[in-house]
Amino acid sequence: MNLGPHRMISSSRAMKSTRLYQSGIEFTFVGLPVFARSFLGLLLALALAGPALAGEPDTLQVRALDEVVVSGSVKETNELESLPTAVSVVSPRQLQEGRVESLPALSAFVPNFFIPSYGAKVSTPIYIRGIGARLGPQTVGLYVDNVPSFNSSAFDFEFQDIQRVEVLRGAQGTLYGRNAVGGIVNIYTLSPLTYQGTRLAVGGGSHGQLSVKASHYSRLGDNFGASIAGYYKRDDGYFMNSYTGQKMDGSENAGVRLKLEWQVSTDFKAMLFGNYDRVSGGAFPYMQIDSTAACFNEPSSYDRHLLTGGLSLNYAGNGFSIHSTTGFQYLEDDMWMDQDYSPRPIFSLRQQQEQRSFSQEFTVKSDFQGRYRWVVGLFGFVDNREVDTPVTLEKGMVEVLQRSLDAMMKRMGAPLRLVYASDRIALPGVYFKPSCGAALFHQSTLEDIFGVEGLSATAGIRLDYERTGLDYRTESNGADVYIQFQPPLPMAPILVEGDTLLTGSARKVFWEVLPKFALKYRLSPTTSLYLSASKGYKTGGYNEQVFSEVLQFALAESLMRNVFRQIPSGVISPMPNMETKLVGGTAPATGMPPTVGTPSASMKPPMGGAIPTVEEQVSFAPESSWTYEIGGRHEVPDRSLSFSGALFYSRVDNLQLTKLVSEGTAGRTITNAGQSESKGLEVSLRYLPYENLSLFVEYGLADARFVKYETRQVIGGDTLRDFAGNRVPFAPKHTLSLGASYLYVLPSGSMVDRVMANVQYSGVGRIYWTESNLDSEGNVLYQPFYGLTKARLVAQKRAFALELWMENLFNTQYHAFLFEQNDLVTGKTNHFVQRGYPTRFGATLRYTFDR
Repeated sequence: MNLGPHRMISSSRAMKSTRLYQSGIEFTFVGLPVFARSFLGLLLALALAGPALAGEPDTLQVRALDEVVVSGSVKETNELESLPTAVSVVSPRQLQEGRVESLPALSAFVPNFFIPSYGAKVSTPIYIRGIGARLGPQTVGLYVDNVPSFNSSAFDFEFQDIQRVEVLRGAQGTLYGRNAVGGIVNIYTLSPLTYQGTRLAVGGGSHGQLSVKASHYSRLGDNFGASIAGYYKRDDGYFMNSYTGQKMDGSENAGVRLKLEWQVSTDFKAMLFGNYDRVSGGAFPYMQIDSTAACFNEPSSYDRHLLTGGLSLNYAGNGFSIHSTTGFQYLEDDMWMDQDYSPRPIFSLRQQQEQRSFSQEFTVKSDFQGRYRWVVGLFGFVDNREVDTPVTLEKGMVEVLQRSLDAMMKRMGAPLRLVYASDRIALPGVYFKPSCGAALFHQSTLEDIFGVEGLSATAGIRLDYERTGLDYRTESNGADVYIQFQPPLPMAPILVEGDTLLTGSARKVFWEVLPKFALKYRLSPTTSLYLSASKGYKTGGYNEQVFSEVLQFALAESLMRNVFRQIPSGVISPMPNMETKLVGGTAPATGMPPTVGTPSASMKPPMGGAIPTVEEQVSFAPESSWTYEIGGRHEVPDRSLSFSGALFYSRVDNLQLTKLVSEGTAGRTITNAGQSESKGLEVSLRYLPYENLSLFVEYGLADARFVKYETRQVIGGDTLRDFAGNRVPFAPKHTLSLGASYLYVLPSGSMVDRVMANVQYSGVGRIYWTESNLDSEGNVLYQPFYGLTKARLVAQKRAFALELWMENLFNTQYHAFLFEQNDLVTGKTNHFVQRGYPTRFGATLRYTFDR
């Protein structure tokens, strides 16, 4: 890990200013949709017009923007390179060498940091030190130019002209509040006041990959800067759907970013930015573990519109500074999923969400002069999210339900049949999830405590308030049945209404106090040791996906109650609990036949207890954690060697886990799972043995296990009561990255100015897939450790650079995701997997003007 400005390996002697003449350049894109061609044309026009927009300077200096410009944090009372916590700073050069074009690829440069691919950008779970979440509130916070994101569906966006990325590992609740149990990712984009120039990159590769990026940065006066950037990307996909005979995960991605900065005076600065990102394409290429292709009959896709904006105001006073950040984010997406993952018409889902988030933060902070430094801040937000999740039980599922009704009537000895009037049952639902919150925080750092030079103490505290709610309306359509009487009852069939409706509201309020303590001892300007303790907090809430199961059981009870009301007395004996009333918020009575699968634990009343309400079934409690850490960092004076390391222990209470409901036949739910702990270490090493050669190692060990987790799950015929000691699923135990970069500068007058080569190996594992660490038969179920190798070769001549690249060089086979699901038709439990991406290769031509 290198925490200062990234040292240029190459000598600036190889860089020469040159005059560039342009004429007769023509680009043609064949076979692309009109939207794509128009967008590409816009980007190219922007790039080629860059010199004119910049005032057509006589001389263009060509250089690489490798250095990290580390500006002060608006919150921290310690400088970034000496924070008493584990932090990784990734430079623009590292991002380019590692082909880090979005957040998931960042795993290669940060120990104990892992983002898996779950088949679509609707979910971008981040795991840090064994702590993470597949669904629900995020465990790691994300900030772009100090504006927070409130939904992990907004985490995966295209990186373009990133100035630096900071990853703070461990609980960061004191300064960042809710949903920072695992850590924080801060992303900063280039400033038009500190960088001016124009960039164009056009690339293509295997699997139909095409990428075009363009950006322009310019000063429009001595104190005012503006930038505009845009991109377009597409690919054909990597996995086949054998049902359609076509690739099923092809995608298109386009976006634009605007940024304005105004240095109003030496004391006051304003920044306004806006980002728009559009994603469209196939999704969820889940296939059975012994198959090489998926096989769906229903649509499987994901489309997203994402708009993020922010306004930052900074005032630097005498010994203090005031900072204000106003943020806004709008997310609208549309997800289709064949939820039985088979060619049969059984179970499908469409989820649409629309979210509007507003945030405001004020901080007042002292400067870094003197022994005592402090910061005080006020944060508030309003977040409104509407989710529409219609689930459809298709013909095959209705046939399964019909067999269940026939078997029940047979067991009861009833001289009749209940026959569904329709071969399709829809379960539409609309859920409005409003939340708002406020927080007040403070942090202080005191240097040279107890008269010991270099010894400092940091302490902070935050009071966090949040109010969250759920307004729901869900119903069934198509669940009516006919009562067909058998001899000797000469009665005409009777149509019985089976549809039901659930409506209601629920609200929760959470208060949390989040303290932090740290000691740091600076042995030299480049060597320090620290120890810290901090509390993290992850908000509770409501899970709308579980309503599929809640409604199905409500439907079963409503149907049977109405049936027995229509049957003449004496024909059949009523079932127990038949008179249990179902009123907007009451769960179905016990003893009723399930419509799908087996009732989950949330649907079963405790022994001798009351039936849980709807709110109790769909809500989950907050998660909290304490992280204890000891670490240090060292860099030799000539900066040829830098090292950092940490030992950590985290304890999580009320751990939130994502589980499949009723063996995967009724969606997914978020539940609290007692306690877990994670302990381990992480090491970062960077070494420059020669002027033009750099090496790095990033290693993380995170042993994350349940401390307490009681369950009723049945595996291999045995009922397991406690998963204590089992590893937390989806979180890897090891992360490892090894890399080398070499630069060769050619003599003046050569065809090429310089050649750069780098190779990188990234490994991760083992990863368990279930809370039991076993499959349904009782066999150990996990992804072994695996590694992927990528390589890159670049030849640069003045403003041009041609890059050849390859990822997953050895075509390593692995599972990015695995889950079990019960086949309701055959009764068999299937293993479905998301396979890792195969070998990919391509080339990129870059054209750069830096002024």
